[in-house]
Amino acid sequence: MATEPNDDSLVKSAAAKLFDLRIMIGGLFFVYGVLLIIYSFFTSQHDIDQAAGIHINLWLGLAMLALGIVFLLWARFAPNRPPDPDEVHHDRPAAH
Repeated sequence: MATEPNDDSLVKSAAAKLFDLRIMIGGLFFVYGVLLIIYSFFTSQHDIDQAAGIHINLWLGLAMLALGIVFLLWARFAPNRPPDPDEVHHDRPAAH
């Protein structure tokens, strides 16, 4: 006696519970970017001169911050969704 899955079981499926790595990666880049930007305010002129006059901590911090924001926005506006059961193609035959 087979029963059709209801809408609640589809929402609770394993695909709906996938952990989105874009949030973790974006969060880490965001935090490290903020830390580098803060650290750049305490960089001595001697360290800047050693980096060919480029305020490397500031620029890399801004780049990491921007990349983190891109990842977080990507995860926000293109979330992982479970596949529609009508569109799933099974390669094996139906069970008896």
